[in-house]
Amino acid sequence: NRVGYGLMGAKKFDEAITAFQRNVELYPNSANVYDSLGEGYESAGKLDMANSSFQKAIGLGTKANDPNLNAYTDHLKRATAETKAASDKAAGHK
Repeated sequence: NRVGYGLMGAKKFDEAITAFQRNVELYPNSANVYDSLGEGYESAGKLDMANSSFQKAIGLGTKANDPNLNAYTDHLKRATAETKAASDKAAGHK
């Protein structure tokens, strides 16, 4: 995860997403890696994919009673709001 966040900080979003995807492959039962992948997608403007990753994080986090569950939920709420705002803007709404 550290590598992915370092790449995000350097604005190398596609490379960060690749690093986060690798973590998902290595740790498929970890809510945290899906949350990180969601943040990578969100930073790259890939909001639908971010929402899916955050939902997966919430699902896994709920099953595992993850202490970071509230953060995962907050991330989904934020990305959902961004998705709505982008949709409204595209439709010409303010």
